[in-house]
Amino acid sequence: MRTIAICLFFLLSVASSSSQERTLVKRTFDNAGDWFAGETSDGNCTVENEDGVMRYKETDDNGFRYFSEVATLDNTKNWSIRIRLRQTDGEEKHAYGIAFNAADVQNVYMFVIRDDDRARIGRMKENAYEDVDEWTKTDAVKKQGEWNVLEVRKENDAISGYVNGKAVVTMTASYFRVFGSKQGVLYYGAQTIEMDDLEIRQWEPKPVRPVLGVDPNVKPVSLGAEINGESDESVDCISSDGSVLYFSRKDHDGNVTKDKRDVWVTTKMKNGSWSAPKNLGAPINTAGNNFAIAVTQDLNTLFLQGTYESDGSMGKGVSYSTRTKDGWSAPVNMAIDDYENLNSYVNSHLSPDGSVLITSIQTRDSRGSNDLYVCFRKQNNTWTAPKNLGSVINTQGSEMGPFIAGDGKTLFFSTTGHPGYGGRDIFVSRRLDDTWLNWSEPENLGNGVNSDEHETFIQVPARGDSAYYSSTKNSLGQDDIVAIALPSGARPVALLMARGRVLDAETKLPVTARVVYEELPSGRIAGTATSSAVDGSYRVGLVNGNLYGVRAEAEGYYALSEQFDARSLGAYVEADRDLYLTPIKMNVAIRLNNVFFDVGKYDLRTESYPELDRLVEFLQKNPSVRIALAGHTDNVGSDADNLGLSQNRINSVQTYLVSKGTDAQRMTAKGFGESKPMAPNETEEGRQQNRRVEFTIVSR
Repeated sequence: MRTIAICLFFLLSVASSSSQERTLVKRTFDNAGDWFAGETSDGNCTVENEDGVMRYKETDDNGFRYFSEVATLDNTKNWSIRIRLRQTDGEEKHAYGIAFNAADVQNVYMFVIRDDDRARIGRMKENAYEDVDEWTKTDAVKKQGEWNVLEVRKENDAISGYVNGKAVVTMTASYFRVFGSKQGVLYYGAQTIEMDDLEIRQWEPKPVRPVLGVDPNVKPVSLGAEINGESDESVDCISSDGSVLYFSRKDHDGNVTKDKRDVWVTTKMKNGSWSAPKNLGAPINTAGNNFAIAVTQDLNTLFLQGTYESDGSMGKGVSYSTRTKDGWSAPVNMAIDDYENLNSYVNSHLSPDGSVLITSIQTRDSRGSNDLYVCFRKQNNTWTAPKNLGSVINTQGSEMGPFIAGDGKTLFFSTTGHPGYGGRDIFVSRRLDDTWLNWSEPENLGNGVNSDEHETFIQVPARGDSAYYSSTKNSLGQDDIVAIALPSGARPVALLMARGRVLDAETKLPVTARVVYEELPSGRIAGTATSSAVDGSYRVGLVNGNLYGVRAEAEGYYALSEQFDARSLGAYVEADRDLYLTPIKMNVAIRLNNVFFDVGKYDLRTESYPELDRLVEFLQKNPSVRIALAGHTDNVGSDADNLGLSQNRINSVQTYLVSKGTDAQRMTAKGFGESKPMAPNETEEGRQQNRRVEFTIVSR
């Protein structure tokens, strides 16, 4: 592109001012005033002023030209440059728009549109053009001959280009030095454009809202040279216990394609250091960009950004891979309804129960560049159409790197659009209801976590007191991965981490099973997991405030439940408990763990209903099965009292089953009191095992 250095610069005109907002320039061009009018010295451009319109007629098809005046913008404040423009003649590929923060024609920023529905931010730096934000397609641009209101607006650390009130492209203010103080109109290519209004304003930004408990003396700690290097390292996801970290690398010799992203994994060792990372290889990593977005609590399912197409390309949406004895399976695609992304960048995260997807994309209703959207998982393993999280979360800047903590309510994300310390800062917000559209006002994680550069892609293990994220501050290459203690006000609600193995009750061998955890007494499914195909291990995070039943389900076994009480957690707690699956066989007693009675009473408590409802369902699916119900007690109290209590309790169970439609002729019910203990009655643990309700299949 040939550059024509014909530019006119004029002095600042202050129209009005106040303590909050100042109008630096306001022109309606009733006359040209200080603005250039006439023919440029090269003879290729004629500038006319007529009826309040500045008209620029350019004949050089390679011409690049801007006209401006001086208006010094304070980059510690927010500001806006707004111009009303239209193209009346010329090819639609020729761009026109706003020149800002310019020193001269060789050093100028530009926000431009084209009449083929595109917009971008770029700059000339030392007479060489650079994209700042690439061409973005938008339906906000009006056609040739119609007026477009263009605006460049800085709010916090985001500078966005608006077309007719719609933010289309964005740049990070602090990442690009200001060339100068000249603001005006710009175009390139043979065309005629008209301008009839110009306004430049400046105002104070809102203060930073740091979360409670920020300690500015806490500094991030690099994960070390084994992980961080000259390549670009981004945190993808971390296991709930913080022991396994998946991250992606770009520009690394160990990648399938060096300049694309690959997924790597590292494990935290006993001494606190991290193992040498391993590339996950095929089928996870391909010749394209690959990165993970979530790993299930059981570590057996890895969710990935993009769909894996048959031709080897990466499509839109997300996918998942499951761990097998031989490694990771081929990813299975999960389509998103009505999905569009006008930006080349996308990143996402799943809620701990796998039912909700938060994704960072740009659509026609985005408030800026990328916004955060929510999708809900459907029965067929696809996702509902994205819904914008709203203006409390999303700004004119770019929101990205979402992370939903283990409590399912605490959202972390990065943005340039909320008040911060420069670059992308990490914020925290709390979900206020089950729509996923109402959120608390985001709070900045503070200047211990955030710096004047980019902090993104935070991950918080279930314990909730520390975090891992990517930062460009003092990095060895591009992004490095660091760890830090979280401020107290940012920590998620406490969790009870239930973990153990799923075992065959007879052989004690591991079983691959679906692990379901439900709230009691409602029976609402709170989430699912899968036990390991290698050793049967499982882990699930249970949120403070609820009583839970956790059960394992596998073909050929009756699903047994264990109870976990998370109603009054004060801090993160771990509970180790194996889940046993009893084979469905004749004359084998199956214990119903989650059937509850008050002490000395035989009325069923409501939290017993989900367990008994599953027995009803089992009997409905197996109409020929007949069962014997048995009630047992410990040895506290007299033999006669315990025998009577056990009989009354098992009668209550039978009555409930009948009330749900089970034929009473298919059941017998007998109380055995304390006569058949499973364990010694000398300890409370033993007595608890002896207080039980069982059923046995007596015919099939």
